[in-house]
Amino acid sequence: MYGIARTVPESSWGRERKRTPFSRVVRLCLSMMLLGLAANCTRPSALSAQTPSTNLSDVVAQGQTFYVSPNGNGADGRSWATAWKDTTSIAWAGIPAGSTIYLDGGTSRCSVSPYDFASASPDPGVSCGTRYSPFVVGQDDVSILRSTQAGHNGTVVIDGGRDTPLPYCHQPSYSASAGAAFGIDLGGHTDVVINGQNRSGIVVRGAQDGVNMGVGGHDTLANMELFDNGYPTTIRGGYNSDGNNILFNGPANIYDRLLIHDGGQDEFHSASSAVSEGGSVIENSWIGNLRENPLHPGHSFNGPESAGCQHVDGVQIFEPGTTIQKLTISWDLFGPGLNQGLYPSDGGTGTTFDNVTVSNTLFLDAESHNLMTDTRVNNWFLNRVTIFATQGGTEIPTNGTTRMTNSIKAGGYWYTPGPKWLARNDIWYGGERAPGVHMKPQFVRAPRGAAPRFTLLESADLRPTCRGCAAMGSPLRSWHSIFARIDTLNGGF
Repeated sequence: MYGIARTVPESSWGRERKRTPFSRVVRLCLSMMLLGLAANCTRPSALSAQTPSTNLSDVVAQGQTFYVSPNGNGADGRSWATAWKDTTSIAWAGIPAGSTIYLDGGTSRCSVSPYDFASASPDPGVSCGTRYSPFVVGQDDVSILRSTQAGHNGTVVIDGGRDTPLPYCHQPSYSASAGAAFGIDLGGHTDVVINGQNRSGIVVRGAQDGVNMGVGGHDTLANMELFDNGYPTTIRGGYNSDGNNILFNGPANIYDRLLIHDGGQDEFHSASSAVSEGGSVIENSWIGNLRENPLHPGHSFNGPESAGCQHVDGVQIFEPGTTIQKLTISWDLFGPGLNQGLYPSDGGTGTTFDNVTVSNTLFLDAESHNLMTDTRVNNWFLNRVTIFATQGGTEIPTNGTTRMTNSIKAGGYWYTPGPKWLARNDIWYGGERAPGVHMKPQFVRAPRGAAPRFTLLESADLRPTCRGCAAMGSPLRSWHSIFARIDTLNGGF
């Protein structure tokens, strides 16, 4: 697959677009590659061959081009001078499929990525970046991109309207506006690309739910940071938070180079009206929390569940209550501050995700389960995965073949009942026995003790130094490594 190219000037992107949406072409190529038919897939000439990753279609701007800028006069959106002033002013009825809409980031680029809630840090949409209103996408096959032109390439912030961070669990008092229902609602449209073009180029914050994917499918979110989306609730003893960063829905979506953290409940949470999310890909992304609960150090601001607080998951899929096929988790980092890391099958509704691939991924100390499925699943494949657990464990009951290769399980319990578990070149140490050889990975630096503080997990170096272990486990060895990877894929921050 191919990385992003940003070599074509925006002003020259006016060529007629091909009839087949570019994102579908990429997915066809991706499928052919997975089937070993890469030779039959022509590489687009404008794309650069970087570290393998799903293409982000920066170069798809071959249809009509439109602009949104607070400095435009609002006339027709055809140039920066006549740009629509806000995302709510986009005249969707006049935008044909295949078009590209550029968002003006101005000259203010937020220097903290991911946003760390420190009082001295520039706050996206409040003290840095260019602020826009929540909006609903109104067209299929459209690309919405942060501009990379000088003077327009600052941070774009879709701000839900609540600037005060969500309350921590059992916070004694709280007052803030509820925020908009959604930061971005894809409105059921398909082949939509939203791309910030650099790490955290587009930020979505302060809404009750960050992005509502809708039932359309074949959509892409890339180079975005979603945080602090949710709404306050009350529980016995004070306040709590609910709401999610992304409402997971629709088939064959791509989630690439995202920072998704500190939502009111989950980072990915399936919508109550979800259709099959099968065929979706989450890659090159961080999913976790930065804010600790001052009353419960070592747990997220809205946890822990054991204290009656929120059930905080990285990916929780409980709808549509059927068996779903194919989910790809690749080059991702889960944690810290999650109750469950990857939780894509729910016993209460019967949702079951078969054919799940998890590769090159680091699970950083979930409170309950790093990987979890209630229902019995088939054909899961874990490759080059590191599961670090000072607490909780891994639970994957199966009704068919499940494979694990080149992986490290360090700590935690291991529960994988089922007819067949195939393992090769794996090691385990601490906690319950898992597939592979019992061997201490000798990580360069790993915190000890249950529920370590976030600062210890964020500074951990999980490079294994035991003999013969160099190529085992996730290539993402630390929390910081995911941000370096995103910047490398983008050709620099």
